[in-house]
Amino acid sequence: MKRLLKPFKTNKAEGYIDTVVCVMAAMMVIVLALNVFSFLTLKQDMDHFAKELIDTATTYGRTNEQATDRYNELCDELGISPSVSYSGTTYYNASTGKVQLGETIHVTLTYQTYVRGLGVFKIPVTLKATFSGLSQKYWK
Repeated sequence: MKRLLKPFKTNKAEGYIDTVVCVMAAMMVIVLALNVFSFLTLKQDMDHFAKELIDTATTYGRTNEQATDRYNELCDELGISPSVSYSGTTYYNASTGKVQLGETIHVTLTYQTYVRGLGVFKIPVTLKATFSGLSQKYWK
């Protein structure tokens, strides 16, 4: 019986266990760092996306035709498809998408993604980007 318990009392494998724990901890830190970097890059892309949309909307003074075309171009270019909502301060006609000269247009982008690298666990992350600009078109 003592011969069977002897392998469990030795300390020969302690170094291997420490090494495995250190490697697993290092991999978790790397996965976390890659997720943070990808979220920062995605946020930068969304800020660019929102700025381009608000530039288009303010130039044409409307948020439908040209802004939709620019949205589709940016989706193809950046590889993301965030949800978009437009609003205005005082004069904003939501049905025609027109904004009067000198009025502020607001665009808000929302994108839902997940933390990657955790296997079957999905932790949702929502990123938002908001920009504003003044309309440059006079509507009669």
